Order: sequence, then structure tokens, then C-alpha cells
Amino acid sequence: MRSARSAAFVGGIALFAVAGGGLFAAVTIAQETSPAANLVRQADAAFDRGDQAAARVLYGRAVGADEGGVHALRRLALIESWDGDLEQSIAHYRQALVLAPGDLDLTLELAKVLSWDDRLEESARLYADLKAAHPDEARVLTGLGRTLSWQGRYEEAEAIYVDMETRRIDPIQAHLGRANLRAWSGDMDGALEFYSDVLKADPGNLEARLGRTRVQHWLGFDRAASAQADTIVLDHPDDRDGRRLRQEIRDRLSPVAGLDGFRYSDTDSNRVEGATASALWFAEPQTSIRIGYTDYRAEFRCQDVLFCDEPGIAVGNLVTTGARSLIGTMHSRVIGPLTVHGEVGVVEEESFDGEHRTLGVGGGSIRWQVGPRFAAIGSAWRQALLDTAVLIDRGIRVDSVEMRLEHRFKPRWVLSGAAGIGGYSDDNSRLSAGASVVWQPAIRVGLSGTFDVAYRSFDEDLNNGYFDPLRFDSELLTVAVWDRYRDGAFYWRVEATYGRQDFESDAAAATGPGSDDAVQAFYASAGTTFGSRRVTLEAYYADSDYALQLATGFESSRAGVSFRYRFLPEEAPPAAMPDGTSHDPGR
Repeated sequence: MRSARSAAFVGGIALFAVAGGGLFAAVTIAQETSPAANLVRQADAAFDRGDQAAARVLYGRAVGADEGGVHALRRLALIESWDGDLEQSIAHYRQALVLAPGDLDLTLELAKVLSWDDRLEESARLYADLKAAHPDEARVLTGLGRTLSWQGRYEEAEAIYVDMETRRIDPIQAHLGRANLRAWSGDMDGALEFYSDVLKADPGNLEARLGRTRVQHWLGFDRAASAQADTIVLDHPDDRDGRRLRQEIRDRLSPVAGLDGFRYSDTDSNRVEGATASALWFAEPQTSIRIGYTDYRAEFRCQDVLFCDEPGIAVGNLVTTGARSLIGTMHSRVIGPLTVHGEVGVVEEESFDGEHRTLGVGGGSIRWQVGPRFAAIGSAWRQALLDTAVLIDRGIRVDSVEMRLEHRFKPRWVLSGAAGIGGYSDDNSRLSAGASVVWQPAIRVGLSGTFDVAYRSFDEDLNNGYFDPLRFDSELLTVAVWDRYRDGAFYWRVEATYGRQDFESDAAAATGPGSDDAVQAFYASAGTTFGSRRVTLEAYYADSDYALQLATGFESSRAGVSFRYRFLPEEAPPAAMPDGTSHDPGR
């Protein structure tokens, strides 16, 4: 009996196990074939084959149904960051961290996307907390160094990278971080040197190749950058950053058609309105050609008998005239140290009595870069003064020669000085000199400060329609702030200038803006691109009482709008996931 009961018991257990196993298998199969599981499997398949749009929709549906867990949330947040929807990406990363608190990879990805969204303080705090918990984790250290760099905390970032090299924690990645740091801080020559060091140690390092090519592009060496970008894409056809960089270079080298409208006026009733139609193209990657045609319409209300001496014109009359110009421009970075800019064209002017005259204008400049710190710029020009109806009527032009020296004594500090001579077509001549110091810290929002001193003297005070005191000097401080969003889809710039100016004139001459005056000036512009970045629309406005702002010397305002259409080549595959090497050092 005992053996029979035992056999029955064992048999029952076996039967229960078989039934339970079958039940468990049935539940597992049901789960794997549930709609939510199918969604995630379909999303994974789309992600693996590179169909980013489909994967995002499917992961979103899984998350919306409260299914898919951390995996679906993380993938959705990743794709959203690639698409530039950073707010949504951040929200989904936070949601994933609620389900998996303390997860290193999720926290690293959240910190990176926060930095892309300019939430640098929070990003740096997350990286610092991770560094305390994972002091030897290379991804944490490089992420912290990158974020500190974007905050402008260059010394702290450099210390982190140097410490990584000293402790042999991914030293190549640390050296790359130091190269990126130099690019973002404006030390382009230093950046190229560090990228070269990495490539000597690891000739196939993709990030170093991208960084070197990107810096060459920023410097205007697109002849080399274009070829290198093509090679990178050939070697790594699936790399998003490489394809994006190649497309960026190709876009810059594409032809551009432009249309500009403008108006400027001064407090002496002068007003000039005009429009310019232009075309720009590249003869080769480092040589651009531009042709521009401009039509000017000028008017003023005659208030001084000196300027109302034409027959039929009296004081109080509204007088109008016009001019047209056709100018061709060539700009070329011939070889590394030399940049050449040249212009040639003609200007047709109308006088008050209806006669027409044609003037040849043009000139050019040569910039010689002597190493990373010094540059010498020489220029010579013949220009027609078209700022007022009187200047157009009298056909006043100026021939000038100038020499400028620049010294970049720190990556973001430039000291320059210039001196020049000029001769006017009414036999007056001028001497000019000036110096400036420019400071531009490399921070996320563009910022620069310029202190400028200027001196000018004339042989005579002719009172001939342009500002020609016997002596003029000024000291000005200009602060500029600018930024751009969504990779340049919208951008703006604001400048404010304050200082003083003083001049000495003949007793009988008009005093223009006054003597020993305070100077205040303002400039603002904003632009946007649309139509797959083919179209750019920009508007600007400026107001200034600086005497040299306009040929008349009076307080003046300027306003205008510009339209650009870029004939882009065929677009590259989807835009790259942004990373440290993709950021413009000018930001």
C-alpha cells in the first residue's frame, strides 16, 4: 500500500509539473504574441534597418500604451534627440530613469541631451555626480569635460582631460577632448595639432578625422576639407556625422542668388533707397565669384544754398537723383597664408541737371597670415560716394590705401592697428589711423567686445557734401551678442556702441554732429532659413550718431532686408545625432 501511495503521489507531482509547465509556456507565448510585444519587435526591426521615422512611431505607440518598459522609452528618447526634439527626449529619459533609477547608461544619455539643449548647469551636475560614483569611467569624464568646455570653463575641462591622460584612462579619447576644447575656444592651430597627434597614434580614428576636417572647413580650407569629407564617407558610409559634415561643406560651396533692399537716411533730410540683385558661385572650393547690380534712388530737401546751385532748384525744394552700379568680386584663399579679395566695376551717376557720368571703381586687399598669431593686410580702393543725392550729383569719389597689422596674443584676443591715406576727386586728401582690441570668449551664446580708437585729418574743410573736418578723433566700445537655434534655422545679433568723438573745423564750416560729443549706436538683425535650408530671409536695423558712419557725418539710420536662395545639391541621408565635434566654435 505504501509503495502504491508513493507511486500515486510521484505521479501526481509529475502530472502537476507537466500541466504547470504547459500553463507557463502558454502564458509566455501569449505574452510574446501580445500587441505590445509585437510593437516593440517591429520598432526594433525598423531601428536596426535604419528606418528612424517608423521606429519612432512604433516606440511611441508602445510607450503610449504603457508597454515596452525602459527599452522602448530609451530608444524613443534616443531617436527624439537625433530628430532635434530635445524637450521630448529629456522627458522620456527622465521617465525611463524612474523605472531604472541610477542606471549609468541612461543617466549618461540624459546628461548629454541636456547639454545639447543648453541646460549646461544641470548637465554638468549630473556628470559630476556620476564622476563621484564612477571616478574611472571614461564616458563620464569625457562628457563632463565636454560640458565644461561648452560653459567656457576651459581650465577645468583641460584639467579633467590631462588627468585622464596621466592615469591612462582612455588617453586617446582624452587627447581628442583636448583637441575639441581648442577648437571651441578658438585655437584652431592648436586643435589641428592635437587631432594630428591622435591620428599618429591611431591613423583610422574617425572622430579625429572628422574633427580635423571640420576645423579646416571652419578655417575656409574647403579644398582639403571637401576631399577629406568624401574619403570619410567612402570609408564609413553608415556614419551619420561624416555624411552630415560632407553635406555641410557641399551646401556652403553651392551657388547663391540674392536680392537685397535697403534704406538709409540722416538728420539733414538726406535719404537713399536701393536694391541689389546678386549671384555668387565658387570657381573652386576656396575661390568665390560674385556679381552684383545695385540701383540707388537718392533725395534730400535743399536747405543750404551751397547745395542748391543748379538751375531751377531753390531752398526748400525736394531734390532727387540716382545711380547704378555693376560690381564683380573675387575672394580666394589661394594658399594657406594668403587671402586675396578683389573688386572691379562701374558706377553710373545722374546729376541734378540730368546729365549722366560713368566712373570706374574697384580695388582689393591681400591678407598674409604669418603663423598663428600675426597677420598683415594691405588694401587699395577707388570708391564712389553714394550716400547722398549731393555726392551723387557732384560725382565725389575717393582713392585710398591702407595697411593693417593684427596680433592674436590669445586665442580670443586680437590687437590690430591701421594707417592709411586717401585722396578725393575734389582735390582734398585725408590721413587716417586707428587701433582696436577685440575680445570674443567662446561661449554658447556668441559675445564679443571691441574697443576702437580712430583719428582722421583733412587738408581742407571744403564743406563739399561729405564730413571733412580738419581733425577728428574718437574712442568707442562696442559689445555684440548673437546666437542661433536649431543648427542655424533661426539666428539673431545685437550690437551696442558707446563712446565719444571730437573734431575741429573751419569757423565757417557746418559742424555736423557737434564737437566733443557722446556717441551712441545700436544695431540689430535677425534671420531664418526655411525650405530645407535653401531660403534665407534676414532683416536689420541700425541707428548711430557716430560721424564716420555715413559720409555726411550726421546722425543716421539704416534698415534693410535680404533674401538668399541657395541652389543646394542633393541632400545627404538623415541629419547626424549632434555631438561635441558638431558644435560651431563661434557659438
